[in-house]
Amino acid sequence: MYATLPAAAGAEPRRLVAFRKVTLPAGGSRRLTFTIAAQDLTIWQAGAWTLVPGSYTLATARSSRSLTAQRTLTIS
Repeated sequence: MYATLPAAAGAEPRRLVAFRKVTLPAGGSRRLTFTIAAQDLTIWQAGAWTLVPGSYTLATARSSRSLTAQRTLTIS
């Protein structure tokens, strides 16, 4: 699971925030649940870890270059 932080965070383009290896047969599917701690979305700013308000995009992927699904959420 990758997260894209709001532009105001000035963070890397994508951050790996969760990982689970799953092997599926061709055409197979499986439902997975991930819990992402708020601290995994923070940045070091002005001497403290900060959760920047704004839009965060969470994406599932085979790699950082191969996104398979994504959702956006807003943190205020």
